[in-house]
Amino acid sequence: VFHEPTLNAFMSMGRKAWKDTRKRISELLSEGNSTLRDDKQLCKLALIPMKDTEMQLPVDIGDYTDFYSSREHASNVGTMFRGPENALMPNWLHLPVGYHGRAS
Repeated sequence: VFHEPTLNAFMSMGRKAWKDTRKRISELLSEGNSTLRDDKQLCKLALIPMKDTEMQLPVDIGDYTDFYSSREHASNVGTMFRGPENALMPNWLHLPVGYHGRAS
């Protein structure tokens, strides 16, 4: 799964796979673990120098739901659509507004 160009397949494996992977990586990188530390060949395969890396988006994002999660954001957008007198809808404090976003 880690030979894929994105982490989407890994993400679809669920929480147990994430926790197990995080635990194993933490073990391998811990000070008391000699697996990587004492095996130079394995270390070269497993670790890439920062100067040789390129930051990339780790997943393909198709869609997402966005929320007006702060009062200021909800008020500012509400003012644009409904004017300052009706900027914040009465139910916003109980049910924040969510809307379909678009990944571009």
